[in-house]
This record gives sequence, C-alpha cells and structure tokens, in this order.
Amino acid sequence: MKKSSKCMVAVLLAVLTVLSSFSIIGSFAAEDDKAEAVASVMTDAGQEVAAPAEDAEAADADEPVAVTDPEATTEPVVDPAPEVGNVTGVKKTSFVSDYIRLEWNKTAGVSGYTVYYCDVDKDKTLFIKAGDTANTYMEIKNLRQSTMHIFKIFAYVVKDGVRYEGQPTLMTTATQPVKVAGLLRTRSSEVISFKWNVNQNVTGYKVFRSSGASSNNFVLVKTIRGKKNTTYADTNISSGKIYTYKVVCFRELPNGNLYHSPGSTITSMCGLCAPNFSISTKLYRVSLSWKRNRYATRYDIYYSTNKDAVKYTFAGSTTGTSFVTNRLSTQKLYFRVYPIYKKNGTTITGTSHTKEIYVSNKIYGVATGGTYVEVNISAQRMWLYKNGKCLVDTPVVTGTRNYMDTPKGYFDIYSRARNTVLTGPGYASPVDYWMAFSGGCGIHDASWRSSFGGNIYTYNGSHGCVNTPYNAVRTIYNNTTYGTPVIVY
Repeated sequence: MKKSSKCMVAVLLAVLTVLSSFSIIGSFAAEDDKAEAVASVMTDAGQEVAAPAEDAEAADADEPVAVTDPEATTEPVVDPAPEVGNVTGVKKTSFVSDYIRLEWNKTAGVSGYTVYYCDVDKDKTLFIKAGDTANTYMEIKNLRQSTMHIFKIFAYVVKDGVRYEGQPTLMTTATQPVKVAGLLRTRSSEVISFKWNVNQNVTGYKVFRSSGASSNNFVLVKTIRGKKNTTYADTNISSGKIYTYKVVCFRELPNGNLYHSPGSTITSMCGLCAPNFSISTKLYRVSLSWKRNRYATRYDIYYSTNKDAVKYTFAGSTTGTSFVTNRLSTQKLYFRVYPIYKKNGTTITGTSHTKEIYVSNKIYGVATGGTYVEVNISAQRMWLYKNGKCLVDTPVVTGTRNYMDTPKGYFDIYSRARNTVLTGPGYASPVDYWMAFSGGCGIHDASWRSSFGGNIYTYNGSHGCVNTPYNAVRTIYNNTTYGTPVIVY
C-alpha cells in the first residue's frame, strides 16, 4: 500500500508539472501578441483547446484604445500655385523708325504682362525691361532705326502677395529704316544716274521706276545689296522722255522678314543735261554763257563759297543763254547752271557742272572802289553804287547799236548840269539832269520815252547817251559828283 500510494503521488506531481509548463507558455505568448496569440492546453482526454484572444477585462471594454504615432507632425494646408497661361497672338503694329508697338491677345485670369527687349545689333545677350502693363499692347520708344530686336512677353498673376509668371513668348522684329536722304541727279543725258546718302543699319536699297512725272505705276528695276552702294544708272531710256524714280531702303532679318522705309522720289528727263558754260568776272560781277538745250525752257543759276555745299545760293534765272550776276564780294565762288523744263504744271531740273572763279573788282585793268556808275550795254541796265551799296538799279536805252553806239570804257563824270538843252544835228532835247562822261555822251533823263530796256537800243536807241528814267537819274545826280567813275561795257 505504501508503495502504491507513493506511485499515485508521483503521477499527480507529473501532471501538475505539465499543467504549470503550459500556463507559463500561454502567458508568454499573450505578452508577445495579445491580438493574435493562441494558447493551447491539453485536456485529460488529450485534446487541444484554443485559449481566448484577450482577457475578460479587455473583451468587455466599450471604448477603443487610441494608438499615437510619435513621429507624426501637424502642418497647415496650402493652396496650389495658380497656372499662368502663355501670351499669344503677338504682332507688331507700328511702321516707324524710332519705336515699336506690340499687341497681343488677352490671357485669361492674369494680373498683367511684362515686356523685355534686346537690341540684337548692339548686344545679343542683354535684355532690358521695357515695363509692366495691364493692357494688351505696349510701345517701346527711343529705339535705333532699322535695328533688329527680340522681345520677351509673359503674363503674370499676383496672389496673396506672391507673383507667379508664365513662360515667355518670343517675338523677333525690327524698327523701320528712315527715308534715304541726299537724292541727287548726277547725269541726265543718254544715261540717267543719281546717288543718295548712306543709310545706317540697312541691308540694301530698292529702285523703282515709272514713266512720266506723275505716274504712280512704279516697277522694281533694281535691288542693291550693301548699305554703301548708293548709286544707280539707268541706260534703258529714251531721249526727251520723263522718268520718275523711287528709292527705298530695307532691313532683312535672318528669318527672311523685310522692313522698308518710305520712298524718296526724283524726276528726270533724258537729255536735259548739264550745260558746259564759260565763266568770267569783272567789276564785282560774274558773267556766264552756254549753248542752248533743246528741252530747257529756262536756266537757273546758283553759287556757293563751298564747292561741296548741300545748298547753293540762287543767283537768278534766264530764258537766254547768258547771265550776269549782281555785285558780289571779292572772293572765290563756285557756280552751277541748271537747265529747267517747265510745262503743264510739271517742273524738272536737269544736271549741272560746277566751275569756280575768284570775283574781281577790276575792269579795263583798273580796280574800282565802292562808289561808281556801271552801265551794261548788252543787259541795257545801269547801277549806282555808293560805298558798296546799290542805290539805283534801272533799265536804260543806250546808243543805237552799230550806228551810234555808246562808248565803252572807264570814264569819270567831268560835267554836270540842271535844266539844260542837249543839241546836235537835227535835234534839241531839254533835260532836267545831265552828267557827261565821254565827249558829248552822258547820262540824262528822256521824257520823250515811255519805256526803257529790252532791245529798244537795237532799232531806236539814243545818239550815244544813256537815256534814263526820271526818278533814277535824279537819284544818280544827287549822289555823284565830278570825278565819280562811270564804267561802260
């Protein structure tokens, strides 16, 4: 019995030891993963039974257990940046030389636009801000003429004090060239040629031609490349025909776009060429003569102290083939004679040669002072100069040509009289003023004449005296004296 009792006790101790082991293992598993762990126990029948997933207290709880991530942070919510559209429809709407006007389409939802520009001819990398605008256009001023420019235009939006910009739109264009200046005929014979001044920043020039003085039917006859090529000669012309030329300069960009200047025009007649004139001087005057041009209706005479002057001083006009200037100063002067065609409201100027001469105060080998009387027989005119100032300029009638010519030479007044009678073979003529200068020839009034000057002296001249209008002769008498020079030529 004692031995049997001891065996029973040993069996119970073994069972208790096994149960204790499973309890410990279940406890460890529950600590490792309370939500998922499953503990097993062995029944007396040797079957495994699943242990509850949570203890009774946790299973009966009504409130969920909050789990906090210690690395989580709290940040404010920020709206995304606005989308800014691109500028479209950019175009140049100006055609001037010193500014460019750009226009573009309206971009929806933007606050404004910004424009930058680059003078490519000056610096290909430097962009300068032209400004901001809320309009859909901008004028960029004070630009150089005929110059290539690149523009950047972009829209922007200002939101919560922050500026957001869209992508830039590029526009390549140029300012217009200015009109060519200095357009001048150089030949108008069987060849019509002309020249003009160099125009800066241009690619070249275009020459257009129309037949006639007022025709607008211009046809391109020549494209000249290179800004320094500023001459043109036209050989395909007919004598006596009128041609009008228009010269336009242009700037060409790498993309092939052309920018033109306004046209400068010049009208010429084939054959209205420069007369080859002779020139001489005496007694402070210059005399010019030439052969007649069959197309000229008159001739204009100009002079200058500078041969290369742009503008010469107008000396006078004549329908004849000779001209004598007014009194000039003793100095070197340059002269030009232009043939002029004028008909039915059309005036065309021909070309001219330039000749120089030093104005002389001498005549008949004698230098004249500032006070003298001058008589020009071919011009049928007389002048009185006193201390270099012209007091009288009058037409006269001199001695009948080839019959009783007025003597030519350098004389002095040697006799003066008032209210006297001039006598000669077959005549007695009372005069109010008389001034003798050579033998029986003198200067006097002629009340019997109703006109003076012109060609009267060729068929009804005097007996050798200088017949003078009354008011003119009175002034001469009152401003001269014995010894005053009288020069006749």
